[in-house]
Amino acid sequence: MKKQYYESFAASLDADAGLGLNVKTGEALACGAVDSHPLAKFVDFDGKPRPPRWVIPGFIGHGVTVISGATGIGKTTAILPLAMTAAALLGNEELMPIHWRHVVYVTEDVEQVRRILAGIISFSNLGVDTQLARERLHIVAAVRLSPEDVAAVGTNYRTQFTRIVKGIEVLPLVVLDTKSAVLAMESENDNSEASAMLATLKQGFNELPIWLIGHIAKANLNRADVAALTSRGASAIDGDATQTLFVLQEGARRFLLKGKVRFEPRWPELEIVSYTAQTCALDEFGNSESVVMRWGIAEPAQQSRMEAAKQAKEDASKVDATELRQAVREAIQIAWQIGNPLNRSGVQSKLKRKRQTVLDTIQNLLSEQLLYEVPVPSNVRLGNSKASFLVDLTTEEHDVVMSGGRLPANKLVIPASWQKPVVSIVPALRSE
Repeated sequence: MKKQYYESFAASLDADAGLGLNVKTGEALACGAVDSHPLAKFVDFDGKPRPPRWVIPGFIGHGVTVISGATGIGKTTAILPLAMTAAALLGNEELMPIHWRHVVYVTEDVEQVRRILAGIISFSNLGVDTQLARERLHIVAAVRLSPEDVAAVGTNYRTQFTRIVKGIEVLPLVVLDTKSAVLAMESENDNSEASAMLATLKQGFNELPIWLIGHIAKANLNRADVAALTSRGASAIDGDATQTLFVLQEGARRFLLKGKVRFEPRWPELEIVSYTAQTCALDEFGNSESVVMRWGIAEPAQQSRMEAAKQAKEDASKVDATELRQAVREAIQIAWQIGNPLNRSGVQSKLKRKRQTVLDTIQNLLSEQLLYEVPVPSNVRLGNSKASFLVDLTTEEHDVVMSGGRLPANKLVIPASWQKPVVSIVPALRSE
């Protein structure tokens, strides 16, 4: 079928050329004019480097950018405000373009977009002007169409929303949120179909920057796994894109990470700082209902990925140390309450952690006087392994000790389980 279509298309090109028609538009050529085939348009160069054409300076360039994230991670809450940055409506100063552009945002959930915009415009301190936002941001409800039908609207967007600044076209940004809601494909896993879809968008939208929002292939990956991140579907989706980005959550933080690029971005990632607001609104029946609005503002991460990984490791180590301290104290307290207290080795065997780590933790708690080591006199102890046992101090007992006082007597009592059995020196009476 594809071969027949190609042969028919090629034949029509030859026929048009033979009739003196433009092979791209089908219009008659002027007398003596020579048709210019799309692949016969040569690009000049002068050996001088040119910076990328930026949509988001230093981070997102022109072309088709595929942005993917896991289901429910909050792609729209992150991408819509970033698209507003392209329109110079809000955002981090470092990401703000010199010249704003119109944004066409095609969404599968118009009401979600309205809530996000309401939160940003009416319930934040970002100072976004409502009228300015309406002039620069154009919301469209998604309709699932073939790639050819979707691309056909590109001429409309270009004509209606292109700005001319100092003789240069500032083209509108088109956001398709999401790919599956806008583009009808028989199989997103078919590389040939995916590649044809990307080519159709590039040619139909004719250089307009496009953000194609999709889903991630593998969930539960962190920032260190960025090299393994891919968009769901055929590899051509990422391979044929100009740039790929990934929305990822790590703990309570969200990031927009660089994937494939054809230029060197200023930052490898942006951190998405989340905000929420709540208000009451009337539903279609006039009933008051609580409405939560959520949005995220992207900004350059304050730490590099290596620094963040080091910080995360340090934070995890602190949490682990805190948990171990608590576990040591609880083990000691429980053992003392049942009348069979523990010494240092006993605590270590109970917790099944690295011996030296547990012993160091016990020593730190003793130094802080949160634990107390009760000595057992040699004349009553069962053996050298029972030379002392540990007791945990309550907050009140700790305060007394720190102020120079003494522990309660009950904490210093040596239990029977730690003493030699008492042997009577009176001979037993013998019965006659």
